[in-house]
Amino acid sequence: MGVVLESEDLVGLVAEHLDNACIVALGRVSQGVRSALRSAIRGAPHLLARAARNAGALTKTQLMGFLALTSAEADALPRSQYVRLRGSGFYFLYRGAAFDHALATLGSAEEWEARLRARAAADTLHSGAVRGKRSPAWHQPRARVVRCR
Repeated sequence: MGVVLESEDLVGLVAEHLDNACIVALGRVSQGVRSALRSAIRGAPHLLARAARNAGALTKTQLMGFLALTSAEADALPRSQYVRLRGSGFYFLYRGAAFDHALATLGSAEEWEARLRARAAADTLHSGAVRGKRSPAWHQPRARVVRCR
């Protein structure tokens, strides 16, 4: 399956029908699939907005993670505000118009890739700050099961 999905054209077709969580999971299959996926998105940046639309709505955290936006950039996008059922405060949901505006904020798929690389480098730098010591259990990455439709 990995060999089939390393084709930029095929992974582009598949990505059109996946939501953002499934696209992230697809990118974790292998380095070849991740490269093909990024190439497909680079050739058709609308795939980012389409993948987000397939999810219906994204929370602020999900939107920031998928599109590599800052909190201030996410706050500037159109969103709906809802009262939390537990505790106090609000949460925000972003839908179609926000995804189109986010693409305008990013400028291009290359900018999105650069942001993802910068975030990964910052995460690596942060996690490697204390060498020779094992991170506490709460800081260890956990495997997540992502169910795709």
